[in-house]
Amino acid sequence: MASSHIIVGAATWSYLSNRLGLPPFDAIAMGMAVLGALAPDIDHPKSTLGSRLKPVSVPVSWLFGHRGITHSLLAVAACVWVLAENPAYARWTIPFVVGYLTHLGGDLLSPGGLPLLYPLKRRRTFSLPIIKTGGFSEQLLVAVLCGWLISGIFGCDWRSVSTAELWRGAVAAVRQAEGVVFASAARQVAGPPPPPPKPKPPRRSAVS
Repeated sequence: MASSHIIVGAATWSYLSNRLGLPPFDAIAMGMAVLGALAPDIDHPKSTLGSRLKPVSVPVSWLFGHRGITHSLLAVAACVWVLAENPAYARWTIPFVVGYLTHLGGDLLSPGGLPLLYPLKRRRTFSLPIIKTGGFSEQLLVAVLCGWLISGIFGCDWRSVSTAELWRGAVAAVRQAEGVVFASAARQVAGPPPPPPKPKPPRRSAVS
């Protein structure tokens, strides 16, 4: 979804710019990252960007279709060329390309995949379908990824969490719960215990 592309593109650029020693919340760079995150869908007239640039999106859609050339390795090569040929405009081109690549990475995780070899094999798509577009899995992935990226900007070291008392207590509780569950499952598999044997009646001695 467009909202997911925007959030991931902006969060990724904020993280990378902080790593590069650049202002992580520069308004112009952030805007270019968001624009890049929406740019691949210029091939669809009803997309967020395409609906606002129909003089561009309509002919692109008619010539290449949705998820065509703008979602292929040719588009990635064009991004590399833009970076190499326009170093003077790196302030705008780098965040744009970062946003563009995050869009392709997100689409790669959806069932639709990407036609990376376009136009050689138009119908051949590559995907790692771990999310459903617009579903809960997409929202969860976006939340976790962006939370991790943003926390990195503020210097959160997640490695220290593993040594925290709260974390160790949570791990111990989970292990205890697992032991209870597994013990219950073992009892279910084994079935109820056999009934105790009935006591034998005492034998009467013979009277002569």
